[in-house]
Amino acid sequence: MQQAFELRQGRWQLTLAEEDYGTSRQLAAGCDGFIADDEDEQVDDIERSCVNCARRRWLIDAIECTFL
Repeated sequence: MQQAFELRQGRWQLTLAEEDYGTSRQLAAGCDGFIADDEDEQVDDIERSCVNCARRRWLIDAIECTFL
């Protein structure tokens, strides 16, 4: 999973292309640290997605994973 994320300034970041959540879903499917965020905080229709995880932090053009 860390191959898809890039370590930038001490943060593991996944760059997102608009609303293409395919990679985010694939990564979350294999993640032992996934915790679904509150439903009103979720942006992907498929629950198990990094963008719906309670351990992600939104950045300007990426998300940060606080689990890695």
